[in-house]
Amino acid sequence: MLSDTELAVGDWIRLTELGILRSPRIKVRTGSVTAVPRYDSGSAIIRVLFDGNREATTIHRLYVERINHT
Repeated sequence: MLSDTELAVGDWIRLTELGILRSPRIKVRTGSVTAVPRYDSGSAIIRVLFDGNREATTIHRLYVERINHT
C-alpha cells in the first residue's frame, strides 16, 4: 500500500505551492506521473506528463502532490 507521500506511475498530480514558486515557467499545473525511480535509490525526481504537453517533464517530488479522483 502506498503512503500519502509516495507516487506511482499513472497517479494524477498537481503542482504544490512550492512547485508553482520554483517552476514559474510551467503553466499547466496538472498531469500524470510517467516514471518514478525508486525512492531508496536517492533520487528525488519524477517524470510528469503535464496535460496538453507532448513530452514528460522531470520535476522534484516535493513540487507535486497526488490528486484524489473519485
